[in-house]
Amino acid sequence: MTRLVLIGLTVCAMGCSSCDNGGETALAEIRFVSDRTAFENAINSTYSFEVILDAASTNEVTVQYETQEISAQVGEDFTSTSGTLVFEPGVTSKTIEVPVVIDAYLEPDEQFSVVLSNPVNGFLKDQEQVAIGTIRNDDTAVQLAVGGYDAPTSYPGLSLVWADEFDGPEIDPSNWTYDLGANGWGNQELQNYTNDETNSYIDQGNLIIRAEKVADGQFTSARLKSIDLHEFQFGRVDVRAVLPIGQGIWPAIWMLGANFSEIGWPDCGEIDIMECIGSDPGRVHGTAHWGADPSQHTYLGGSTAVPFPETLADEYHVYSIEWEQDSIRWYFDNEEYFSISPSNMNGQPYPFNEPFFFILNVAVGGIWPGYPDETTPFPGFMAVDYVRVYQ
Repeated sequence: MTRLVLIGLTVCAMGCSSCDNGGETALAEIRFVSDRTAFENAINSTYSFEVILDAASTNEVTVQYETQEISAQVGEDFTSTSGTLVFEPGVTSKTIEVPVVIDAYLEPDEQFSVVLSNPVNGFLKDQEQVAIGTIRNDDTAVQLAVGGYDAPTSYPGLSLVWADEFDGPEIDPSNWTYDLGANGWGNQELQNYTNDETNSYIDQGNLIIRAEKVADGQFTSARLKSIDLHEFQFGRVDVRAVLPIGQGIWPAIWMLGANFSEIGWPDCGEIDIMECIGSDPGRVHGTAHWGADPSQHTYLGGSTAVPFPETLADEYHVYSIEWEQDSIRWYFDNEEYFSISPSNMNGQPYPFNEPFFFILNVAVGGIWPGYPDETTPFPGFMAVDYVRVYQ
């Protein structure tokens, strides 16, 4: 009988993490230590990503790296970076540095990735390793769009009776006061309205209303109103603004009857000069609400849109109404798109011949717009260039 005996044979796959019989040297796993999140400022002008081996190697270990855009843009937000990390024998840690572009402008938090590939004498778990760089924004200056529509400064037969051009150093308390709190506002909204300067302030001749994510599921914003300060009955109203967009974002420029505190809503009437649902960023809505009590709430509205893929955040537009006895007409960049009269009330009282006051706000979430998700840019802002009333 012939017997074949194999003695001392050791086989080790190239990707193994340990070998017990003195065969080939085990390969080290190459991985990132963590993602990187920091505010965009001079202290954090370079994002550092540590890459480590899980064990020292007697061989030189190399791996290639490359940055890739997610929401952050090369040149605008960070500098494209690529190369090869070289771990000399015995070295277990190396650092990749990615320069970040620093500016003073309010922007949403943005992200880029750093991707490892093509290892030599080491291996990447799941074939690749990715680290995420999150650039958080703590600026307040707004990089406003240039251009867009601007309204005439006069109309035949009308005179300017009131305006806020937002040219002063701060919000004028003789023109505006605040709604405060986080009670859902009848629409299951998420934001807490504040009078803090992080949520409303003057910048570059604009009123800025800023919606901020402060924690998971927690948001702040501002809601300004002219009640008991400036109330109007009829006239031409022009409001020039740049809007925020994104899933669950809900900017509005609107009016309530000045008798709101006495008779309540919707009996007082509501005139929505402009609403935009951030998930439909090119469309403006104009709506009227009325009803003798909440059980009889009725509304009617119209809408118009800019050509796709333009959005209402790209440049200024002017949102207007012409409001007369028994008639309201809605305009977008001076083009009429909707109107109402007493004939639309379905037998209910017509409340729109009484004085009304202004409300400017940015809501987060609610029954109509839905709720923000991972695609929603924060902070988001509405910039109002002016509010003008002609009679």
